[in-house]
Amino acid sequence: MSEQDLKGMHNNTGHETALFHQIAQGDESAFEALFHLYVPKIKPVIARIIQVEGPEKDIIQEIFLGIWMSREKLIEVVAPHNWIFKMVYHRCYTWLQRQGVRNKASNIITRENPDYSNLTEENLSFSETAGLVRQAIHQLPPQAKKIYLLSRETELKIAEIASQLELSPQTVKNSLVRSLKSIREYLIGHGIILPLMLLFSYLLYFS
Repeated sequence: MSEQDLKGMHNNTGHETALFHQIAQGDESAFEALFHLYVPKIKPVIARIIQVEGPEKDIIQEIFLGIWMSREKLIEVVAPHNWIFKMVYHRCYTWLQRQGVRNKASNIITRENPDYSNLTEENLSFSETAGLVRQAIHQLPPQAKKIYLLSRETELKIAEIASQLELSPQTVKNSLVRSLKSIREYLIGHGIILPLMLLFSYLLYFS
């Protein structure tokens, strides 16, 4: 590795460490910067591990939810890149386990990263929040709930949902925006504040 490459790695680590420190203080703009910096890096890794097209966007949101919920620990992280990829491997492992392929999960994760060490759900600090999100979705008006679930569970894009429901794409998008705001307000009512961009990442990045 050349001296220039080493300097580049050092600069990247310094930049990411600075973002981690800002996120630890609740800086949403730093969180958004980290999101846009890492999604292109982790998305192909997730796709390679789970070997299924579609679920990677939900796994990405779970990863960044975990980062935000654990933000007070970020100040202690020495190597942000390694820390994030441990979360990637953990979430992929968990997803594969939910599909009933425990042995496959273990083999794939070990092949991708021999140094992988499992992280507990408690350390990721998002299980309770995920449950509250499900409760908030359940309380949406019927049409809004249908649109939201179509966007998340059937992997349909806004235009495809609009065609299926005979609505305009803008109507579908407006409904999703209202639903996401409603979910955020529900979480705030339970003492959990998430960055807007985390909830809106589906619309911003995956539509």
